[in-house]
Amino acid sequence: MTDPCLITANDGATFEDGDDRGRVLVFGRQTGGQYSLMEYVVAPRPAPAHGAPIDFGPHRHREIEETFLVRRGRLRFLLGDEAFDLNSGDCVRAPPGVRHGFANLSGEPVELLVSFHPGGFEELFITHRSDQLPPPSPTGFMDDAQRLFASEFGV
Repeated sequence: MTDPCLITANDGATFEDGDDRGRVLVFGRQTGGQYSLMEYVVAPRPAPAHGAPIDFGPHRHREIEETFLVRRGRLRFLLGDEAFDLNSGDCVRAPPGVRHGFANLSGEPVELLVSFHPGGFEELFITHRSDQLPPPSPTGFMDDAQRLFASEFGV
């Protein structure tokens, strides 16, 4: 059993991930590995050129379930082979092994609440944060995700 805890607006571990940023609210190590929870703000990206496909950053985690709750904004989401829009209040669940990804084409930042089941994957956002010196290896996040969590990218 883990101890209950209060996370205030000033708590958690903040990070930058390129143009995106986030805050880990609950680490898997605090829940006995059962889950983790983080806020994630996805910066807007330019729309693809006319006729070009949307870059969702498709990936899958063979051993992790991931959920996304849109707290503010609109996000284009890929789940399996289906793409759809998520709006404020919408939630999507990507079970282990299901291809997923997203693209913020709204022109405004999108605020998400993201959970990982089991926990642990959130540690990669801290280890490979882009706001540290020296900067991390450009492939370190994906290398560790593949090695530690059976993740696949570009699928």
